[in-house]
Amino acid sequence: MILVIDDNAQERALIRKMLEGDGHEVREAASGDEGLDLAQALRPELIICDLMMPQKDGFETVRDLHARVPGARIVAVSGVLFGTADHATMVERLGLVAVIEKPFRQMQLLDVVCGALGRS
Repeated sequence: MILVIDDNAQERALIRKMLEGDGHEVREAASGDEGLDLAQALRPELIICDLMMPQKDGFETVRDLHARVPGARIVAVSGVLFGTADHATMVERLGLVAVIEKPFRQMQLLDVVCGALGRS
């Protein structure tokens, strides 16, 4: 099961559609706090978290996910990234599996998800 944390309902729906079309079970959270609660309760295989959210942003959410759900595999998505070097730094500093820049295509998302889950 994959948990998608994003404040934008349209973005969540799009990611859900892309993932379910590939056979993944998906749950959604509309905020960082809701995502933390669901992640603790459900222990998803993978968490996809938007970095730019109001109130508790994705950076704080990712940090809290690592603290409250040890071993969580997290992919961050954001429309505000600035290049490959920043991606690598962000992945390392935040303990992410990967970062995907919005907008992305279904195949990009599925490639990252399959890699994160150790599937081909």
